[in-house]
Amino acid sequence: MTALSHIKPELAQDEERAVNRARNVCSDLQAGKDDATVAANANARFSGGSAGQLTDAQGAEIAKAVKASFCA
Repeated sequence: MTALSHIKPELAQDEERAVNRARNVCSDLQAGKDDATVAANANARFSGGSAGQLTDAQGAEIAKAVKASFCA
């Protein structure tokens, strides 16, 4: 959650939503999807709500943060 809040504070406002989205990012990683696809999917999953539309760079940052701190 801390890593997400550093990317954009609104990403960490709804912990349940963030955890669900992070699980989906982990599923992409475990499925062997390439980095660009994982980042694009993270962007799509985390965009919306209070976070608004995210940039491609933010999607890549989210994927990196989730991979480093959430996926087992």
